[in-house]
Amino acid sequence: MSRIINRPVDVTTGPDGRPAAFRFAGGRERVREVLDAWVETGRWWEQEPDLVAYRVATDSGGLFELNFIPREQRWLLYKAYD
Repeated sequence: MSRIINRPVDVTTGPDGRPAAFRFAGGRERVREVLDAWVETGRWWEQEPDLVAYRVATDSGGLFELNFIPREQRWLLYKAYD
């Protein structure tokens, strides 16, 4: 199961630009491992931007999907997996 969150989130990145930690629900989650990364092309006909998606595992045992929108230089916590 998973739940869509799709909210802005503060992300700390590593030297490679990948997420290293983020703040969620009043706490800080440290990324243990980036499990997968891919680019999603936005709906250009609606001026939707492209984004880079990361599926990450955290030190606390959580599994999340973080999205980075390069054009806007912002991060979203898109999904939390149960």
